[in-house]
Amino acid sequence: MIQTCPLVLASGSHIRKKLLHAAGLRFEVCKPKVDEQAITAANPQLSPTQLAVTLARAKALAETHDPQALVVGADQVLEVDDKSLCKVQNLEDARSRLWRLRGREHFLTGACVLARDGKIIWENNQRSKLTMRNFSQSALDAYMEQTGKSILASVGCYELEAEGLSLFESLEGDYFAMLGLAVLPLLQALRDHGGLQP
Repeated sequence: MIQTCPLVLASGSHIRKKLLHAAGLRFEVCKPKVDEQAITAANPQLSPTQLAVTLARAKALAETHDPQALVVGADQVLEVDDKSLCKVQNLEDARSRLWRLRGREHFLTGACVLARDGKIIWENNQRSKLTMRNFSQSALDAYMEQTGKSILASVGCYELEAEGLSLFESLEGDYFAMLGLAVLPLLQALRDHGGLQP
């Protein structure tokens, strides 16, 4: 795979970095200064998809970069009971969220955008359905003890690429999008927009 211009990941997410590395890409990481909670609070009328796209766009446009660089912005919103939920801030809230999701289905809506020279040139969104199994309180206790604060990085308070997978009964959708980045559509977009040789 031959890259033809600089690539910037506008995200502090370790799983997004891992996915891009696994795809063989070279990139700079820039954690954007975007107040996700403020954007969410200011836009209560947005659907989960619209909110995810809005947040991804804000991240891609937050910093000034080499005008030739392609900037990847991404975000993910959890939808349950027709409401959009963003990340929790502490382990007590994480436990409450997991208990609320137990034995039920919910949706992850992820958005990924590409920007160049301060303009959005491509965007993609994917909605996945996830169903948690009806786990016991002791199973939740064991999971929380195993994972600790690392689950706070996930909007659902689980890491599908690690122990969090044990909480689920079924997954429907693009697995990479569930993890936080729709890698295959992104790679095609990079080819289409001059970031990778076709």
